Amino acid sequence: MTIPRKYSPYVFIVILCMVIGIFRAIILDMLPVYIHVIAFFAQFTVMSSIWQLIMFINKRLERKFSFEQSPGTQILLQVMVTIVLISPVIYFSYLLGRPYLPAFVDRRYIALLTAILVVAIMLMTFGYYTYDLFAKNKVASEEKARLQLEAAQLEKQVSMMQYHHLKNQVNPHFLFNTLTSLDGLIQSNPSLASEFVRHLSRVYRYVLEHKENEVVSLETELDFIGHYLSLLQIRYKDALNVQLDISPAGREKGIVMVTLQMLIDNAVKHNSLQPGMPLRIRIWDEGDSLHIHNNRQLRKQMETSNKHGLKQLKELYAFLTPRPVAVIERGEYFEINLPLL
Repeated sequence: MTIPRKYSPYVFIVILCMVIGIFRAIILDMLPVYIHVIAFFAQFTVMSSIWQLIMFINKRLERKFSFEQSPGTQILLQVMVTIVLISPVIYFSYLLGRPYLPAFVDRRYIALLTAILVVAIMLMTFGYYTYDLFAKNKVASEEKARLQLEAAQLEKQVSMMQYHHLKNQVNPHFLFNTLTSLDGLIQSNPSLASEFVRHLSRVYRYVLEHKENEVVSLETELDFIGHYLSLLQIRYKDALNVQLDISPAGREKGIVMVTLQMLIDNAVKHNSLQPGMPLRIRIWDEGDSLHIHNNRQLRKQMETSNKHGLKQLKELYAFLTPRPVAVIERGEYFEINLPLL
């Protein structure tokens, strides 16, 4: 059972009073039991009152002195102010109770009790500051953890917004190119144009059906990619060669939606496609990774690309899995290794 933080000092005071009461009963065994009981409650009341006084003084001192800047000054003032305020109470209590005190309570005994009381006040003051620092540190740690969690959630939301914005940028660009190709097919090859439209409708049906999903199965993505590649093959013919080699186990794993479409589109956009020098893209799985590999024959005007889309994709995957997206660039090829989810 966890003791609430605001009650823990009083639990400590009770334990301390019990320890003092045991020693008192051993040393002053001639006193009746009810005296020890009264003394226990009196000690608890006095020490609890001192604790409340210390907290009260501390709140007033914190308005004028910063503990972080001058801890020694604040602790010294705390002790002095507490002693000054308690001294009259102790003195008048002694005057009122002196006729009823036992014979052994002389001046030396009073001086010893006074010294013990001062030491107790100092210990309770240091105890309070230790307790206060611990409580503040715990609150600060919890607040830091909360802020880190909120920052991570906000960062993921920003990444998701950027990713969906990127998808919305890719689709209109792709639509413009496909409609341009469709216009030429309608006049030259109406039957092929009809097939082109069927594949195009499947592509956009997939985007509409899964636009709110972060992750889909690789099997679902590959079905979509089949229609997307059919559009590209109609448009580029022998200038584009795409090879898919995915195992049955790999097809059951997850992938961020339209990842393959974005990466294939990225390869097509950055490289030249000619019948005599086709762009070759190979996609295969290996363990928990998906590899997308293409030969490099860069378009000159695309060589300075900032790869903003790839950066956003890597950030999104970082929220979904600890395994990173690996990018391998060589003189003759470009490869991306995606973690399967």
